[in-house]
Amino acid sequence: MNQRSMPRHEVWRLAYHKHRYCQHLSQSELNRRIRDIFLTMLTLTPEAKIGAPPITPEGIRWFELWTHVLEEMALRFGPYPAGLSEEILHSEPFPDFAGDLTAKVATKLQHLQSSNVFIKFGSPDYMLGLYERGAIRIQPASYYRQPNFNGAIRDDELALDVSLHLNRDAIVKMVSNPEDIPASQQSERLDINFASMTDYWLYCVTTDVGPRLFIDFEAQACVVIKDLKRFTRMIQQAVASKVSQAQFRSGAVTYIDPVLPCVTSIDVPMSKHFRYTHQHEHRFIWLPREPAASLTYLDVELGSLKDCAELIFV
Repeated sequence: MNQRSMPRHEVWRLAYHKHRYCQHLSQSELNRRIRDIFLTMLTLTPEAKIGAPPITPEGIRWFELWTHVLEEMALRFGPYPAGLSEEILHSEPFPDFAGDLTAKVATKLQHLQSSNVFIKFGSPDYMLGLYERGAIRIQPASYYRQPNFNGAIRDDELALDVSLHLNRDAIVKMVSNPEDIPASQQSERLDINFASMTDYWLYCVTTDVGPRLFIDFEAQACVVIKDLKRFTRMIQQAVASKVSQAQFRSGAVTYIDPVLPCVTSIDVPMSKHFRYTHQHEHRFIWLPREPAASLTYLDVELGSLKDCAELIFV
């Protein structure tokens, strides 16, 4: 049977056998990868049901990654579901897709026809302040490491780890003297930590118009910002009055697969682990003039957003 007549998942399994890029992961690391891929693939439909990614190039890629981790488990432990442990599902709570909030939020953003918006989720009081006065609190990146945050919010925004499985050919290409690599050397694990040289200020929004993020952030309200250029100008000017020497940057986040990175150099302030891909984050950052181990939050008011935004309560 040639690949053209094979089911797609079988083609993916064969491809993984040729490049078994997860084989160096510990069982705990593999469990976490399985969990990350599974959670990232979940969507919430307007009918308040759990769904899967659409059959687009991006969605198909997630199905391929899911097939690869299942094949790695099969190679280690035998046919599915061998090896799948409670750690995968119960290491921390899942988003509550069956709760009362789900039915309330399922259709709240359905009228938005495109992702050409910024959306900020939060409590009703904070979202009302954002809508009426442009009141925002800009936290330092180090703030998001707090262990009491749920998995959708908690992250080390100051560092990102990559772990590669290198075969002998790849190792030979990386060293200055290939003769130093013994013939018996088959593969090697390479762990790289990319770290920011400084703490920095960070404000995050999403461009995703799906309802899932209400659940992830346990939010009862959101502000939909429809004039992106104006909002960017307003936030830049407001923060400049507080930290005029800081370097301002904004843009879409690049999501990094830690075992299949798409780049060789990672811009930490504008990058995140691929487990957050579904958040479609757009961020505003301010790098201090001098490197700082820790910073404090900034409270600013941009002015009313009533003429360029929509306030939604659930």
